[in-house]
Formats: sequence, C-alpha cells, structure tokens
Amino acid sequence: MHGWGVTEALAALPDWVVLVFALLTQLADAWFVFAGLTLLYLLADERLASEPRRTGGLLVALGVCTIAATVTFKTAFGLHRPVGAGSATPPVWLPALLDRVFVDFATGDGFGFPSGHATSSSIVYGGLALYLDRLWDQRRRILGAVAVTATVALSRLVLGVHHLPDVLAGIATGLAVLLAVRWVAGRDPERAFLAAGTLGAISVVATLVFAPEHPEELLKAAIALGAGLGAAVAWHRTGGDLPPVPVRIAVPAGVVLGGLWGGIYVAELAPVVSAVGSAIAVGGIVAVPGVVDSLE
Repeated sequence: MHGWGVTEALAALPDWVVLVFALLTQLADAWFVFAGLTLLYLLADERLASEPRRTGGLLVALGVCTIAATVTFKTAFGLHRPVGAGSATPPVWLPALLDRVFVDFATGDGFGFPSGHATSSSIVYGGLALYLDRLWDQRRRILGAVAVTATVALSRLVLGVHHLPDVLAGIATGLAVLLAVRWVAGRDPERAFLAAGTLGAISVVATLVFAPEHPEELLKAAIALGAGLGAAVAWHRTGGDLPPVPVRIAVPAGVVLGGLWGGIYVAELAPVVSAVGSAIAVGGIVAVPGVVDSLE
C-alpha cells in the first residue's frame, strides 16, 4: 500500500475536523505564503530582523524557490495522488455559499510526490526560523517552524490529497532546498533571487522532459523563472538597507502587484507571457521600497 494505510485510516474523521484542517493547510498555500512574504518584505523593521530589508528579500526568494522545487520534483517522479484527491463533499451543515471554497481548500490536483505544501512549509517557515533573528530566540523559532510544518503535513493526509511518503519527502525536499539556497546565497538577496531563477530554469527543463503532456506544470515553472530573474534585476537596481514602506503605500502596492501575480498564476497564459508578467509583478514588489525612498 503506497501510503502505508495512513491516509485511509484518517478518512473516517468527523466533518468538522476535516474543515479545520482544510483551513490549516492554507498556511502553505501559494496565496497565503506570497501575501505574507510580500507584507513582511515591505513592512518589516528591526524588531523582526537585524537587516529587515535583506531578510525580507531572502524570504521572498525562498517563496519563489518553493514553486520551482515543487514543479521539478513532482514532474520528475510523476506519481499520482490518492484516489479521490480531486473531489470533496462539503459538510451538510456548511452554508451553501461556502461549498465551493471548501472544495477548493480540501482537494488537490496534479502530481502527488513530493507534497508541494509540505515542501513549501519546510522552506518558508524554516526560512523564517533561520532569518528572523530578532523574533524570539532561535530555539523557539525552530520549534514554531516544526509545529507549522507538521500541521500542514498532517492536513494533507487528513484531506486525503497525499500519502504519508509524499509529505515526508516534501519536508526533506524543502529542507534540502532551504539549506542549499542558504549555502549558495548567504545573506545576499540578489544571489538568492538568481538561485530561485536558476531553479525555475531547471523546473522548465524538467517539465519539458518529464511532463510535456502537462502544460500547467510548464506554466508554473515559467512563473518561477520569471519571478526569480525579475526580482534579481529589481534588487540589483533598487535594493538595499532601506526603511519600511509606510502602510498606506505598502498595502495598496501589495494588493495591486500581488493581484497581478496571482492573476498570472491562475490565468493559464502562454509560458512566455507568464514568465514576463511574473517578472514584472515580483520585480515590482521588490522595487517598491527603493522607489518610495527615491521619491521621498
């Protein structure tokens, strides 16, 4: 049995438990991760990190790495999800208006190994633990990252969208990518963005070689490639130890540029268009502090 029976054993949990884990799994979903990292990049100050702007840039780069790494390994292995992963039955007591949201939150599509959510959580929350050097102490940060990653991994099993080996491999993959980027880039955001772009290029090749019949994977890879290279250019031209962006500017800028990036992510455009649009959106986010500083 591919999943060692764990996913099947959890299938009998009550509806309310499934709903709770459908919400918790969003902690590693792309929309939540990039919204949080964007605001952290724009608003972070010395209370969170000794070099808040550089730290924010490093974390945004790690966010891009999650997309590229997930696409690369999923297409290379080409293993499918558990039966029924693409469908979910909303609880009868849930308001009908929320049925579509529940189904979106509680289902999964595409390849299943390794788990993208487990990969994402170990990269992003592990990165927060490593780089937010003024938030708590390192031991508490690591324990927090472990708790969130374990919760996300468990949520994927409860929802029935992954087997246990999928989430274990995702955690291992994420930690390997996190440590590799840290080794290559150190505390240099430009190098981290270039590493993300390189991973994006690798993911493009992986999709063309291993999954040419799955164009949706190529689009994700193109988005990662464009985001990494666009952000690297933006940091090279405008990056540095700049002050936090005022909330009155950070929130609208994040909404507009983040909305542009999210629209590109779901619109299924041509790969070249997706890459260019992603470069503009993520590069624009990285450039906001420099533009605001120059105007002021």
